[in-house]
Amino acid sequence: MGERRGSGGGRRAVLGVPALALLLLPVTAGPAVADTGRSDVRLVYCLAGEHRGELRDAALRIGVVRRPPGTGGGVEAVEVPGRKGGVLSLDEWAERHRGDFERVCDALLAAAGDPPGASADQGGSGQSGFLDGAYLLVAGAALTLVGQMTERISAERRTRSRQLAAAVREFRRIAWLYLAAYEQDPDADHAEALRAREALSGLLALVPGPAPRSEAARRLADRLPLAEALPGSRDGRLLGPHERKSEASAVRTTLDRQTRDVGELLRPAPLWWLRRIRGNGRPTSPGGHHG
Repeated sequence: MGERRGSGGGRRAVLGVPALALLLLPVTAGPAVADTGRSDVRLVYCLAGEHRGELRDAALRIGVVRRPPGTGGGVEAVEVPGRKGGVLSLDEWAERHRGDFERVCDALLAAAGDPPGASADQGGSGQSGFLDGAYLLVAGAALTLVGQMTERISAERRTRSRQLAAAVREFRRIAWLYLAAYEQDPDADHAEALRAREALSGLLALVPGPAPRSEAARRLADRLPLAEALPGSRDGRLLGPHERKSEASAVRTTLDRQTRDVGELLRPAPLWWLRRIRGNGRPTSPGGHHG
């Protein structure tokens, strides 16, 4: 059984790798696709016949080129300043001075608001949109899972609280009946009180952490009264009605105190963590043992 669980966990881990790779693929592929697409758009759009004049005018206005002297190079020629410059055609300028060309072409695309410019970004936006959607899907699933777990834990806590409260009431009821009978008859049947005590003790053993609370619950379970029948005699002498009444009264006092202690166990977990920090992991009152 343990090996099957281990191999299942391994399969889940292996299956998780391709899923993670699919989520990360847009991160690595998206920028490269977007850059290549935009570069192609610049070449196609800005060097198209109907836009070449606009490209030359934009380059002149931005100042990265000058008009060539005279008519050298034709109407589409530009002069690049500097030692590595000279008179070049627009195609030569776009190839040799790619940075200036991209700057001017981007300005031209932005000024024109041309659909090709927008379409160049759509590839990147699509990748980004897919990634955003994947992250939102994962985040939504995580929030749903957390909500379900929180509701399940709350439901379990409410169920435990109801069961524990019911067990306390039942033990108290049966204990009081036994004590009333004991006051009249020292040999009163103790079996039903013992069964109710064991039922309550079993529920106290299941009280969850934090550790201070579970430890307090175990101590309380050990100290529940009526683990044994109350004595009918002491030191070889039968107990009289007044003495039996005193014995029963002491048990009733313990029952009242421990009922309050069970209520302490139902308090929220953070309060018990605070008690641990303060060095006090005990219930409000110790709850005496009257066996």
